[in-house]
Amino acid sequence: MQDEADQSAFTLTEAEQTAYENIKSDLSERHLQGLSPVSVAKIDIQAALDKEYDVQYALYNDRPDYVRWSKEEDEQIPESDRGTKEHLLQTFSGIEKGEFRQTSDHEGDIQYMNESGEMGFQMVKDEDGIWNVSFTPIQ
Repeated sequence: MQDEADQSAFTLTEAEQTAYENIKSDLSERHLQGLSPVSVAKIDIQAALDKEYDVQYALYNDRPDYVRWSKEEDEQIPESDRGTKEHLLQTFSGIEKGEFRQTSDHEGDIQYMNESGEMGFQMVKDEDGIWNVSFTPIQ
């Protein structure tokens, strides 16, 4: 019952849900065009909660100097290393109220508070101008 209550506390807006459904259908990041970095982060978290790992990989940035592992390597990550729903919800609690700060022309992070204190979620703007998730968003 607690898991359901925690899950219901994390929701996507209608625009985010539409983008998420569209990305699930074709794995194209073009569906992120015009969304804020916070919205992209929320879609990434929803994909992790839903165990949609192919969608989550599609949300990672594709700047050559920032790619950390291949899709094939991502598929080899054991589910036990991806975090439980409870852990994900705890870690990302409050991100929807976070504030994005751009730190360079193509880097930035979402600053938010949760019970662990101040958190940061790193984002990278791809060369196509769309904000994507850093391969290691939480440091």
